[in-house]
Amino acid sequence: MAGNEAKSSPDGRRWHYPDATEHPDDVVFIYEKWCKSCGICYSMCPHDVFTADKSGLPIVSNPEACTACGLCEILCPDMAITVYKDHPARVGGSGKPKR
Repeated sequence: MAGNEAKSSPDGRRWHYPDATEHPDDVVFIYEKWCKSCGICYSMCPHDVFTADKSGLPIVSNPEACTACGLCEILCPDMAITVYKDHPARVGGSGKPKR
């Protein structure tokens, strides 16, 4: 098996999900490698944060409308969505989420 073993992440897993440092400007992050374009996120989002591209892949087209309810993250069958509740764009000077 030498030579064709998958790279391990620092904690020993054979897969890697990008952490916030790899996409620091995203309030909502969609890991495209895991997304199968099912449409649940943009169909169920109560604030129309998502739209779909021509292939059906979700795009975070309205991030300022996101209230961090987490519905997309919970409903995603591929676990491809992360909602950053404490993102600087979402948190006001008080350290509490904007309303």
